[in-house]
Amino acid sequence: MTETGTAVTHEVAEQLDALAENLRGRGFQANVSQAGRYACVNVANVAVRQLAETVYVAEADGAWWFWWSWADRITRISEVETAAFKIAYVLTPSGHD
Repeated sequence: MTETGTAVTHEVAEQLDALAENLRGRGFQANVSQAGRYACVNVANVAVRQLAETVYVAEADGAWWFWWSWADRITRISEVETAAFKIAYVLTPSGHD
């Protein structure tokens, strides 16, 4: 994962907002912020607060990606629905679909 610096492109900002909105629509608490040099979405399961994650956005291989906090790629930022589904899946305890 490479650092984005403090300047985030307009497209990246829009996709971060779209991801946060999608996650809120799924019942999660989600807000866009800046973690050091990385733009991110802080997301938490409102029913189980221990299930929380910071999803970063950074450029790699010439494209912008959503990243897990452990530096694995989730998906490209153009695939907001897929990213939200994966994040929701990880932050939902089994038996609580």
